[in-house]
Amino acid sequence: MEKQALLSLIQHTNKLKLLLVEDDAVMRETTLEFLSSFFSDITVAVDGEEAWEIFQNQKIDFLITDINMPNMDGLKLISKVREVNEDLPVMILSAHTESKYFIESIRYSVDGYLLKPFDIVHFLSVLSKIVKRIDNARKVKEYQKYLQDMVAQKTRELEHRCMHEYYTDLPNSIMLNEDLREGNYDYMMLLDISNFSAINKEYGKDFANRVIQESARALRANLHKNSKLYKTESDRFVILLAKNDLKEVNSFCDQIVAFFDGHTLDIDECEIKVSFNIGADKVREDYSQTLINCEYALERSKVLGSRNFEIYQEDSQHFEEEREALQWLKITRDLIINEEIVPYFQPIINVRTDKIEHYEVLARGVYEGKVVSPEWFMSASEKLGLSTVVTRIMLNKSFEIFAQREESFSINLSTRDILEDYLPTFLQQKIQKYNIDPSRITFEILESITIENNSTKITKKINELKAQGYKIAVDDFGVQNSNFSRLLDMEFDALKIDGIFIKDIVKSKKKLDITKAIVNLAKTLGIVTVAEYVENEAIYKMVKECGIDYAQGYYIGKAQAELL
Repeated sequence: MEKQALLSLIQHTNKLKLLLVEDDAVMRETTLEFLSSFFSDITVAVDGEEAWEIFQNQKIDFLITDINMPNMDGLKLISKVREVNEDLPVMILSAHTESKYFIESIRYSVDGYLLKPFDIVHFLSVLSKIVKRIDNARKVKEYQKYLQDMVAQKTRELEHRCMHEYYTDLPNSIMLNEDLREGNYDYMMLLDISNFSAINKEYGKDFANRVIQESARALRANLHKNSKLYKTESDRFVILLAKNDLKEVNSFCDQIVAFFDGHTLDIDECEIKVSFNIGADKVREDYSQTLINCEYALERSKVLGSRNFEIYQEDSQHFEEEREALQWLKITRDLIINEEIVPYFQPIINVRTDKIEHYEVLARGVYEGKVVSPEWFMSASEKLGLSTVVTRIMLNKSFEIFAQREESFSINLSTRDILEDYLPTFLQQKIQKYNIDPSRITFEILESITIENNSTKITKKINELKAQGYKIAVDDFGVQNSNFSRLLDMEFDALKIDGIFIKDIVKSKKKLDITKAIVNLAKTLGIVTVAEYVENEAIYKMVKECGIDYAQGYYIGKAQAELL
């Protein structure tokens, strides 16, 4: 072996703790003297039993042992060591050449079997292989440790990232839920940046994110000592308060509003004015209810305008109405899925003949065996995006019923019904199935629809329906922003005069004059008129005198589940 290789070998072996086991004193001393050139830390045992005791109490890196020894031989020692450490480097120095010893040594994964007196070159070759294996094992262990440390670090980073919002590094919704679950806080405040969408649109997303970051810094600087700040979704923050009563919560909300009233956020040489709406509630045993109540309070604060706060009150009529509206979202979904939206029919009479020629089809819901009016479920269906489904249900049932009748009928359409493309095809399928002439069907639209931003598209859609033979009526005419030019553009077939004029037509000359003016205009344009809210005989007689064509109201008949 070259000198440089030998020195390198000794450099490695000097770091190892060697256990030498030899019962022969002379051989032990000779071997020890030789091995001292390679190992600086050598422990000696005179038999296997003593060696086993040492092995159990000291850290041994390398074992060199004889075979034939009193009390416990070398092979027995190796077998016990292997039960504890399968990888410990082991070398046998023995005078025995029997094959059984070689076989046993192979079975115990002995690294080298040297015959006494051993050959130096052979010894160095075996020792080099052992040192190389030890070094490789060390490198593998170090790399495993490196990987473990890296995994642990990345795990901590990932856990932190999972529990903190990206832009502000504040605790996020996950940590908020955990902290609420632990129940160490008394009040929760939900903060929403007022008009944040305007900032987003005017300056862009990146700038808006900077606004959130600077808002977070400002909020953090104004926290109470017993509070914790969180960043939740979009432009929202949450503050949990401990050891605070209602008076202190009010004061803290005032403090936040006042601070942002008097300060601006400096971002990229721009001074941005930020304000918050805040909804607060006490932390409840069911913390999910706390989150919901804060939402209610936040929405209420927005009704009052920006830079306002509201603290949830269980006995508040407003919050009770909000809860009820939320419940009706679920009820409405169930009504639609189960097709428990049913048609009710209110008769419309021909004033000249006193005969019922037409019915307005009105939607009703059947909930828990009771009939509910559309005011409970129609706005909810709009929020759910299911209002057109309600229309389809009503059309389905109306076509089926009026296929067996001679009267015509009308159904209300919303802006969404008109603008979505389902209606022409859907109607054509029903016309073919039930063999009903389109002229028997009138679609009622609110007057406000005719003056919406997309009125040009609405006009086109309405005229397409008229071209297919359907009739169009303006509902509640006169009560909103009446635009007489729209009567020409859309060529309506009927005009329903709102009840605000009709129900007072007997006792109010002003409303009588307005009604007559509307009737005269309609006659000039060739549009049929319908009086709504005809509630008694006196009103009905006055409607006749005004020259109105049709009448509808409780005097004529209430909306019923069955046709008259």
